[in-house]
Amino acid sequence: MASVRQLKSFKSRISLVLGVVAITGLVLWNTELPKTTKQNCDRECHELDWPLICRYKIVLEAQNIQNDCQKCSFNNQTECLHDIYCNGFSEKIITANRQVPGPSIRVCENDIMVIDVVNRIPGHSVSVHWRGQWQKETPVMDGAPMVTQCPILPHTTFQYKFRAAQAGTHWWQILSGDELSDRVFGAFIVKQSKRKEPHASIYDFDEIPQVLLVEYTAITQNNIYEMRINGIASNTSIVVQNNSKYRFRIINTGGVSQCPIEIKLHKHHLTVVSVDGHAIEPKLVNVIQVEPGETLDFILTTSKNQDNFDMAVSSEGHCKNFNQTHTLYIQYNSTLHNIIPDTKNLVEPTEYGDRHLSITSLTSLPYELSAVKLKNTIYLGFSSIKYQLGEGIWSLPNFNNISMVLPSAPLLLQQPEDVILCNAENLPLKCQSSITSCECTHVIDLPLGSATELVIFDTEHTLFKTDRSHSFYLHGHSFYVVGQKSKAFIKSADHAKKLDSDAHLVHRKLDRSVLKNTVVVPAAGVSVVRFIADNPGYWLFRSEKTSEWSSGLSLIFRVINPTGNIPQVPEDFPKCGNFIGPEFFLA
Repeated sequence: MASVRQLKSFKSRISLVLGVVAITGLVLWNTELPKTTKQNCDRECHELDWPLICRYKIVLEAQNIQNDCQKCSFNNQTECLHDIYCNGFSEKIITANRQVPGPSIRVCENDIMVIDVVNRIPGHSVSVHWRGQWQKETPVMDGAPMVTQCPILPHTTFQYKFRAAQAGTHWWQILSGDELSDRVFGAFIVKQSKRKEPHASIYDFDEIPQVLLVEYTAITQNNIYEMRINGIASNTSIVVQNNSKYRFRIINTGGVSQCPIEIKLHKHHLTVVSVDGHAIEPKLVNVIQVEPGETLDFILTTSKNQDNFDMAVSSEGHCKNFNQTHTLYIQYNSTLHNIIPDTKNLVEPTEYGDRHLSITSLTSLPYELSAVKLKNTIYLGFSSIKYQLGEGIWSLPNFNNISMVLPSAPLLLQQPEDVILCNAENLPLKCQSSITSCECTHVIDLPLGSATELVIFDTEHTLFKTDRSHSFYLHGHSFYVVGQKSKAFIKSADHAKKLDSDAHLVHRKLDRSVLKNTVVVPAAGVSVVRFIADNPGYWLFRSEKTSEWSSGLSLIFRVINPTGNIPQVPEDFPKCGNFIGPEFFLA
């Protein structure tokens, strides 16, 4: 009898909690927002505090940076942006709030984001993706063009409204399919309370100067590449206090070249604590490698004695020949962000560690993903078909010989009548007899809650013997990286399946695999990731390189429940699509 009463009491408490959550969500959604823009939600986070409604405005504009170095150097005008652009020619860039990079956003976990994106770029439609945010409550706010929303037309405003539910180091980026927009991004830091942050006890400072956005920019007039950190190409300094612990947040945006970077700090060890916003077991290292699209947090412990040291951020991998190194001068108790005019006396690091970290998650792999083999295993080989175009070569990248064509209207809103959905098991008639790449809207269905494994491999470099790795990113989910192998030389999906069935493809690590949202596939290699498809909607899986994903190296995962329903879209959500018009003759 007592157990029955306890069960009823437990059910009542659960119902009460669920009722409070539902009412809270309803109140938050319908609360009238303050008319003034609140851009300072950066504060110490407490788990019992009510979430703030954080309002931001991001204005996107095209700027022509002129060759007027004297004006840039001696007149403090915002139009000049930075002296780095005074390099002998006019350059067109896109700015966010007339900044390069765009504004950083720092909020607390579960804050409500209300962000107005104003597109003032003539002739460019864009959307904004909030990396690392799964958008479980608001899939229409994911920012994937023609998948979850219509692109934002020039001279219009789109308001993103979502909960910052995934804590960690993230960043926002423009998605337009145009490499000009590769340089439009900003940090998006979602902090936790000290009680929830698993590594809060091992650092003292977590501040804006320790957030480093790294990009590679191609200077086409000089045919060279340039590394910039927080928009600055020249060496800079960061002030620290002695005998303290600082949390650095590194964001490798990759840029046009998609370069890995390597970080070394003279006479200091670094403790890696997080990758892609997910906490890991602290790892003490001498050298850190950060892949394109990846974020990584580490703790720097300063020495007891005051001194100056250099932190070298260098190009690695296929970009090593660029010989690009940006030096951050770690300056004890000195002026913040001084420009270092002379670096000839800086000491090169002498301590080296493993280039590829062997890192482990704080938690075990979910039970659903821990089996040696998963029933729902998808093999994805990527390559590109080469075509002669005049005197040059045009490439059509693809997964399994299917080159993605985005639909004429966002699939989350509706399925256009003219769209041709396809996958490896359902090729359109026009492609069944073709030996070249098939162009269609590549959609793979995943049942809601299904344990899914992706085996991603490089057939392009198997054929052409080049050494560039590829980075891929998944919207709407994070995944566990359970396997990786270089120089696997896989020719096709059937070849990969055969190697896998014979246990010759790749070893899978199923013990505390690291949780990420980006994965690197080595040149001619293979990587294996696993995730639970628990987020209904349409989710883009794409190459990190803009010119590749917008030309075909992407696909859409459609996560559907047994009834086939997807999350409800607001009635007044913007729509787009083809217009053919009625059949009539002009009088």
